[in-house]
Amino acid sequence: MSLRKRLLLLLGIFAIYAVVAAGVTVYGNHWRIEASLKRFEQAVGQTLQMDRLHLLLTEQMFHLTDLVEGQTSALSSYSSARDVFFTSLRQATSFAPDGSNGQDWEEILRLAESFEIESNRCLTHAEAQARQEARDILTTRLEAKIVPELRALLVKAKTQLTTVRNMSARELDTASSRILTLTIAVGILAAVLVIVGALMIHRWLMAPLRVIHKATRRYSDGDLSFRTSVMRRDELGELGGALNEMAQRVAASEQKHRTLFSNLRDAVVICENDGRIVEYHDGDTHLLSVDEGQHIGRYVLDVWPEWGAAVKTFPTIIQQAIADGRRHEAANVPLSTAGHESNDTYVDFIVYRVEYGEERYAAVVIRDATERNRLQRRVRRAETMEAVGTMAGGLAHDVSNLLSSVVGTLSALGSDLAGSKHAERIQAALKTCRRAAGLSKRLLNFARGAHGTQQVFAPGNIADTVLDSLEPESLRDIELERDLDRSVLIHMDQDQFAQILLNLLRNAQDAMAEGGKLRVWLRTTRTRNPDTSEPERLYVCLEIRDSGVGMSPDVEQRVFEPFFSTKPRTDQHGRGMGMAIVHSAVTNAGGFVLIESEAAVGTTVQVFIPVASSANAEGQFSGTSVAPTE
Repeated sequence: MSLRKRLLLLLGIFAIYAVVAAGVTVYGNHWRIEASLKRFEQAVGQTLQMDRLHLLLTEQMFHLTDLVEGQTSALSSYSSARDVFFTSLRQATSFAPDGSNGQDWEEILRLAESFEIESNRCLTHAEAQARQEARDILTTRLEAKIVPELRALLVKAKTQLTTVRNMSARELDTASSRILTLTIAVGILAAVLVIVGALMIHRWLMAPLRVIHKATRRYSDGDLSFRTSVMRRDELGELGGALNEMAQRVAASEQKHRTLFSNLRDAVVICENDGRIVEYHDGDTHLLSVDEGQHIGRYVLDVWPEWGAAVKTFPTIIQQAIADGRRHEAANVPLSTAGHESNDTYVDFIVYRVEYGEERYAAVVIRDATERNRLQRRVRRAETMEAVGTMAGGLAHDVSNLLSSVVGTLSALGSDLAGSKHAERIQAALKTCRRAAGLSKRLLNFARGAHGTQQVFAPGNIADTVLDSLEPESLRDIELERDLDRSVLIHMDQDQFAQILLNLLRNAQDAMAEGGKLRVWLRTTRTRNPDTSEPERLYVCLEIRDSGVGMSPDVEQRVFEPFFSTKPRTDQHGRGMGMAIVHSAVTNAGGFVLIESEAAVGTTVQVFIPVASSANAEGQFSGTSVAPTE
């Protein structure tokens, strides 16, 4: 029983004691007056008890309705009201005054037992989530039958108690005026004492307790902005001040936690031991791609199944982190989405234990490592290109020196043997040496990252010349479509641009051995270079799209590596330098290359070169024969 109820009971006992003591003292030998007074007091108390039983019955039905509707927080209030109701009912039955109908009290107890049985059944269905069965019992059994009958009997009992009370009052009224006067005086005095005592207790105890109780309820509901108004220099005042200070500190701590959590740049998911989500925050990564609070209560792998595919032991890691407090890390984990083997997204998973009070949870931090992984690949590619360039430079110098000696010797022999039968062979050897010298020159330019002869020209005219010079035999069963903007200009070496186009066309032809569709576009577009932090600018985009065999994600990642090739290493194929030279030439021109490919669907290569600032071309395509480098 609460402190407030105990104090009220104490006040009632004091009032009864004062009245009874006065009557016994004045008319101790007058049994009739004593009996009448006793019946009167019992009738008054029982009448109040009937009102209280009405309220407790109503309170039980109110909380039971909340429980049926799924508000489990009402269980404690319902249990308390039920216990007080049946205790008060038994007390009322035991202390029923003379003159009341005993059969009515037995019927009340019987209905009360039926009410208890049906309410327990209703509560059992509600706890089992069988809400429809619980509502049926609540409406058809309790609200429609038992409760109305029980209330009617309580009203009837109250009427009988009122009759008994009136009879007792009339008996007392027949006493002598002196007894009445003395009784009234004692009653008034007792009432004054009760009122004064009640006022004092209310002021000193009840009101502060009500405020403190309200504060604790508000705090338990999460409202930490509420403050108590108990400003007294006693224990209750100290308790109110301590509650205010505690709420202020908790609110500050929670605000700090919220601020830190909501401003984290990484994505964070707080989950329970079984993987059920408690809280999450997407941060600046947008890796979670879900609305805040939408999936609280669901399982992690139900919301993000790709995590389980990327880290096979993900549920075990969460359980271990909570159990032993160890920190688990997994770096550069590729994430895949439904229908795609890879979407070029790499993350770092960090799992560790966090504690909220006595509860332990696992914090899963997801850090976007895509940019870092891309930069690492760029660094490895640059290091490889540098190493290959160094090797190619040395090789080109040595070959050039050897070819110079061979060409000089063959030229002298050609002059001496101009009319002999060996002259034709000597000229063929000289032609081969010149071709080898051209290859050596291109290797040397690749090694030095040479920019060639820079000039402003229209790449559409170069593309027309290159496409028109293709052998018809190489385009057999291939449908060629061109869409070239011949008005745009770029600034780079013409031969290098032709080399880029020839290499890409040769790769597209090799990918469509059984025929297909080849599309060559040339247009301008505004975009930004993904390899730099420069703002958007205008680029000329050369796009070559084929419907060939395509590339797997692994091949697509290595396509720019020198000497990497999926073609057979024969005299006609397989040197693996074509795309490396394309990447080097485009990078030297200030551009970049993008590749999109899907196995058995085709490949699209987009070459972006900055638009030239000059208004006129400085030359036309020289028509130099440039062989594609594979």
